[in-house]
Amino acid sequence: MHLILIISFLCAILSIIYFSVIIFLCNGLCRISRSSTPHHLRFSIVIAARNEERVIEKCLLSVLSQTIGPERFEVILVNDRSTDATAAIAASVAKSHSNLSVVTITETPQGVSPKKHAVIQGILRAKEEIIVFTDADCIVQPAWLETIDRYFDENTGIVQGITAYAETPGMNKLFWGIQAIDFLSHGVVSAAAIGANLPLNSNANNFAFRKKAFDAASGYGSDSAVVSGDDDLLLQRVWRSTGWRIRYMTDADGKVNTRPTETITGVFEQRKRWGSKTVHYNRMQVGLLSSVFVFYLAIALLFFAGFFKPAFFAPFIAMFLVKVFGEAMLLVPGTRMFGEMGLRKYIVPASLIQLPVVIFSVVIGVFGKFVWKEQKFGRTSK
Repeated sequence: MHLILIISFLCAILSIIYFSVIIFLCNGLCRISRSSTPHHLRFSIVIAARNEERVIEKCLLSVLSQTIGPERFEVILVNDRSTDATAAIAASVAKSHSNLSVVTITETPQGVSPKKHAVIQGILRAKEEIIVFTDADCIVQPAWLETIDRYFDENTGIVQGITAYAETPGMNKLFWGIQAIDFLSHGVVSAAAIGANLPLNSNANNFAFRKKAFDAASGYGSDSAVVSGDDDLLLQRVWRSTGWRIRYMTDADGKVNTRPTETITGVFEQRKRWGSKTVHYNRMQVGLLSSVFVFYLAIALLFFAGFFKPAFFAPFIAMFLVKVFGEAMLLVPGTRMFGEMGLRKYIVPASLIQLPVVIFSVVIGVFGKFVWKEQKFGRTSK
């Protein structure tokens, strides 16, 4: 009985800490504001692509079909060692779009993340001050650049936007929905953390920054070898070492759509890659995320302990309900903010499945390996 009381007390402490994190993020989400002042900027869009022949044409055509004139933006497609028709398709599109150029990489220097090396080559060739990232499997809105433009006042160094999973024909509806709400939750947390002035995570699918901010943060610096994190590690470097403002773009016209992962194995590999970079965050971010991870781990341990001592099921149920309620507190306004209210019905099943996925992905991502673009990596390229 004494053991149960002690465990229950510790669980209550963890729940209070977790709930405090949720309140902190909810407060940050309330601070996010829209912007409506056009600045008439010019843009260089950098897209790194490796073996993306299935999707690259649609991506490029969506990026090239902007509401602003082609004289105000260039598109740089970095063909990163593709062995399929990616480069040929991009070259064909470039014939009818003079503001599209293709850069081909044949090898990556040892000790440098392939993705970071690819985007750096694009940045080096960029003619404009505002660099915009998206990925080869994404579709952007016609007013995407016009919307980004409204957020870049003279003090802003980074603008992050939301990315959502598009529905995929033939994919199981529940499998898509659980992925979609989980993926959206990362964007909601990103927006909330930026609003709270403690940037955590980011997404290179919809990410824009000033060259001056990139240079002021010394680019990727010591993070160049980290395989993942060409987005959030840069976001944190700019926040930590420069005076540039960071903003989150909430407008529907700035939303980017991408494809969900097609297999369960692919989901785990993706989450392992995401988990691998968290140890490279600074102490404040690691501390906040670690408190959430320990809370999740305690729920899982209580569940398994309940099979040996049923009394442990009570604190398990209580902590899981705290988890679901906390996530709903953040995701209900988040889905409203980003126009994804239809995903709310997946919050509970996603919350249940997310628990083992996060624990497994963080542990294996930090200490093991993951597969990305048909290559196996540890968390760094060294």
